[in-house]
Amino acid sequence: MTADKIKARVLIFIQLICIIFIFASGSPVAYRPLLLLIQIAGIVIGIWALTVMGIGNINISPLVKQGAVLVTRGPYRLIRHPMYLAVLLVIWPLIIDHFSLLRITAGFVLTTDLIIKMLFEEGLLKKQFAEYKAYMKTTKRLIPVIF
Repeated sequence: MTADKIKARVLIFIQLICIIFIFASGSPVAYRPLLLLIQIAGIVIGIWALTVMGIGNINISPLVKQGAVLVTRGPYRLIRHPMYLAVLLVIWPLIIDHFSLLRITAGFVLTTDLIIKMLFEEGLLKKQFAEYKAYMKTTKRLIPVIF
């Protein structure tokens, strides 16, 4: 197994453990109206990104799938990682609404993991797609206009 495959599996494992812990340690739905709206926005962005990505391109791994195509439409024309944004918009309202030290720790570990995963994935995408560097210049990673 290559170093990239090991790194990808570790990042996915950390991501899944954090998400499972956060969902299992409290309600899967935020109760406060503003937090619930943020969570719903995350779900909508996630569904939109998955729909635009297409079934053949969906991949939880940061490794580029064989035959993958670069998607730059829909939410991807604004940000490069709408699925990571969707995860964070669903998870952080839960942490805030049902706060505990363990849950916030899991949230920070998850956020850090996703940032590392994004950077790793972007390096691989630059190698796979010649046009990715130009795409990076016209989009932000997670938050339009900001980051």
